[in-house]
Amino acid sequence: MSREPAQIAPPSGLRVNRQSAVPVHAQLTTQIRHLIDTAGLKPGVQLPTVRQLAGFLRINRNTAARALADLHKDGYLESRPGRGTFVVERPPARDGRAALSLERVVNGMLDRARRLGFTQDEVLATVAARGPAERSRSGQPVKVRALLVECNWEELKRYRDELEAELPLAVDRLLVDELLARAQEPDFLKGYRIVITTFFHIHEVKRAVPADGPPTVALLSEASLSVLLRLTELPEGTTVGLVCTTSSGSQNLLRSVQSAGLSHLTPVLASTDDPWSISRMLAQTRTVVCSEQGAARLANTLPPDVEVIVSDRTLDRGALEMLRDVLTQLPADPV
Repeated sequence: MSREPAQIAPPSGLRVNRQSAVPVHAQLTTQIRHLIDTAGLKPGVQLPTVRQLAGFLRINRNTAARALADLHKDGYLESRPGRGTFVVERPPARDGRAALSLERVVNGMLDRARRLGFTQDEVLATVAARGPAERSRSGQPVKVRALLVECNWEELKRYRDELEAELPLAVDRLLVDELLARAQEPDFLKGYRIVITTFFHIHEVKRAVPADGPPTVALLSEASLSVLLRLTELPEGTTVGLVCTTSSGSQNLLRSVQSAGLSHLTPVLASTDDPWSISRMLAQTRTVVCSEQGAARLANTLPPDVEVIVSDRTLDRGALEMLRDVLTQLPADPV
């Protein structure tokens, strides 16, 4: 059984404006980053857990987890397995004086807006709306048409959204099981500049794509930071169930946990296609990490005291940067 770590007070002054045009997770990320930049949060300070932060601010846990995950990604926070989340000893080299200067600029802008009769929310909504409009006027890069191949629709949708948000791609989706037949259709792959999959399926995809077809690229996928954050909060020696629809999928979850350095946990593997393994797992733990498909199949069947952590896998940031480089090296699209 896992225990929640001791209560930790939230950073002073942290607040959420639900009427703001700025997403809540972005508000939290910006505020905490500013506190670190201006020494309001000093190196080594421990932050509340995802659960505690969500409770303090009365927001969704996923929102709190996303904010902390963004700060992890940007190098402001670190996880210490079995202990929690801390401000790193050497935050990214940003000038604290510059952050204070920016704060004065923003305060001055808000003061002028108030004198003109505008509210703070109206100012923030206007700022939030300007960026995309300016980018649109300046012209978007031409998008590369890509085919994304995976084994289930949940990951296909999530990976497509990630790819299109990060890179100049227009992504079509296809299941691995359907690729072999579709690839044999005349001209099916002709419109694609690149085929994208994960390392779990690269060999299947390469066998299906003909030699004269578009290049195939494999990306590394991993458990999302929000899942890993929750796991780092669990005490030393906690037994955690890892559940997917198949035993191979559960092994993939195990590799994600191991690659994240979560050696303080004791994993127990199970799969929904093996009911005995589920029973064996529940006899040892009440904390379960599930794939999206596994969670759907176990819905309404688990005891109410079981904590289910849905492992919504995400594409590795380094893999996205590698793909960005690959796109720049593609030959020009024939006219």
